[in-house]
Amino acid sequence: MVGFALGYWSSALASEADLTALPDDAPKLLTLRLEMTIVKRVFRLGAWVILAMLTQFFVNYFDTLMVGRLEPELATASQAALGLGMPVFWAVGGFFAAIGAGTQAITGRRFAEGKPVETGQVLFNSLCVGLLAGAFGGIFGWFATPIAVEALASASPLQAALGAEYTQIRMIGVLGMVVTFSYKAFFDGIGRTYVHLWAALAMNVFNIGLNYLFIFGFDPLGIPRMELAGAGYASVISTYLGLAIMAYVSASGDFKRFEIYRHRKVDTVVMRNIIRLLVPSGTATVILMAGFALFMYFVGQIDAASGGTANTYTAATKAIMDTSALCFMPAIAFGTATATCVSQSLGAGKPNLAARYGWESARLGIYAMLVIGAVFMVIPEQIISVLAPNDPAVPKAAAASMRMVTLALPLMSVGLILAQALYGAGANVFVAVAEGILHFGVLVPLTWLLGPKLGFGMEGVWFSASLYVSLLGVVMAFKFASKGWREIKL
Repeated sequence: MVGFALGYWSSALASEADLTALPDDAPKLLTLRLEMTIVKRVFRLGAWVILAMLTQFFVNYFDTLMVGRLEPELATASQAALGLGMPVFWAVGGFFAAIGAGTQAITGRRFAEGKPVETGQVLFNSLCVGLLAGAFGGIFGWFATPIAVEALASASPLQAALGAEYTQIRMIGVLGMVVTFSYKAFFDGIGRTYVHLWAALAMNVFNIGLNYLFIFGFDPLGIPRMELAGAGYASVISTYLGLAIMAYVSASGDFKRFEIYRHRKVDTVVMRNIIRLLVPSGTATVILMAGFALFMYFVGQIDAASGGTANTYTAATKAIMDTSALCFMPAIAFGTATATCVSQSLGAGKPNLAARYGWESARLGIYAMLVIGAVFMVIPEQIISVLAPNDPAVPKAAAASMRMVTLALPLMSVGLILAQALYGAGANVFVAVAEGILHFGVLVPLTWLLGPKLGFGMEGVWFSASLYVSLLGVVMAFKFASKGWREIKL
């Protein structure tokens, strides 16, 4: 069935208009009107990415959702552990998974230049790098996890113990995650963004079933109750299922024309370019996750200062992050689609068209966030309670901060979309430097100052986060308005 669906959409999308079959006119910035010829192309790619990312997001979301159905104290501690463990996992896995940034940018250029075999060889060389990088990352992450979690866990000893166990299990999946990102970047770069959707759908359905079996146990099959650790095992198994699907598709259908595995040419120049773009992109991910890990650490200090062993504020912060992901996932998805449009436009020698793709995507993102944000502004407590049904203190603690985050969503969308567009152009170093300055110049120190230091609690730390994402939007907009990124050669 999956093969049939992929074949259907492959033939359907292959007949659609080329992304670069538009004039190279200059962008119009001071207008509220959307340029629909641009928006339709971005949406055609981005819709698949949104669905795939939302589906993949639910792999992590269901971890939070299902452990929230455990006994109240254990549920809250498990969600607090997830809030700590996921930044550690993504700091390691996300660094090496940034292989996708370079792979997508180079793939888009070669595809737009009309070189299918060279396009396929980009993926083959990306896979070579990804296998080595993913294996190293998984081993490194396994041994580094206990040290990192112990240093960051400030809410309770139970949070530390659960977080270390869960995160080590997730590290087993780093290899699969990195190689999957190589495949995803290839398919995204040639405009076949729907491929990852089908893989993500299979992953999510499989993950939900395994979550239920592993977290709560299932005596008829002899499966013991593993609680949070079970969620980790379910996610790892689902990750490798998704990888298997992506690998199968790459060798079938009209993708055979790219001759990905036929020549098996190791090209050190291509590898070097992929690694050259991986390092700044991966560094930006590490900076991002380090900042959020410290963010969670400071929230844990607020929990600790409140007395007792409760993890209320840490669990509330994790719930806000997961709920906010439903907002920034579409922004990242449209950013991923925009990166493909930008890289292909530059490969076709149309820099103004590349700029139009970026600005129209950002405009579309603002409008989408205004609609989504309105819902979150009205009923934040009810939305958070879906994740924490057994502890009413969690949604109550999260409501005011959730409203604060909602106000920053439009600028956050601009920042995320244009950052991805800059990745598509190859401006990875700028994005990494900007992220570093904003994280450790704004987010981390301001979170500490307004949170545990001055005692403004949850509202103080989330004001810091809202300011950070707003500044990210401003900085990325200024960079994209300049023309230096148009001259980058890949």
